[in-house]
Amino acid sequence: MRVFVVSAMVILSLAVAGVATAGIPNASTSTVEREGQGIPGCDPDIAVVCPASDMGMIQVTVTVRNIYGDPLPGKIVDCWAIEVAGPFCWCPGESLQTDTSDINGQCFFYFHNFGGCGTIQFGAQSETVVFTPSPTIEVRSPDINGDCIVNLTDFIAFASMYLTANPCGDYNCDGIVNLTDFIVFASHYLHVCP
Repeated sequence: MRVFVVSAMVILSLAVAGVATAGIPNASTSTVEREGQGIPGCDPDIAVVCPASDMGMIQVTVTVRNIYGDPLPGKIVDCWAIEVAGPFCWCPGESLQTDTSDINGQCFFYFHNFGGCGTIQFGAQSETVVFTPSPTIEVRSPDINGDCIVNLTDFIAFASMYLTANPCGDYNCDGIVNLTDFIVFASHYLHVCP
């Protein structure tokens, strides 16, 4: 009889623990994915953006799951940019965003009000559980020096890249900084954060 009672208590304890963890976000099963959406022809691992938010964007999808891999709806999720290399500037409210997960446990974040050239990745957390960051993504912008305005400083930087393969000035991703890229640059001249 005593063995039965102890076994029942162990099973009940495991069931309670399972229920308790079923609603908690898990770092190893939750994901942070990103995709660049810049000028047509650019690889999804490249984003082309402008501080004025009129160029391209990066979509970040965070999926919150519990230890069993089940999606968790209704969870508050914070998502932020992590600068890996290069100068960047973020317009107000852009580098940290918050949302609530939908019925599929997902939140969609859109980063498009910033400038700079280099690589970034994205981190996220829910209920103090920090998820593994996204893969890096290469960013290009007419705001080459990452100060949130496309101005003469950026023009001088762009001019020094002309007819080279420098990716910071190659907005159409064809491998060379040329007249096509200059037209893109000129159309964003003096753009700033909204």
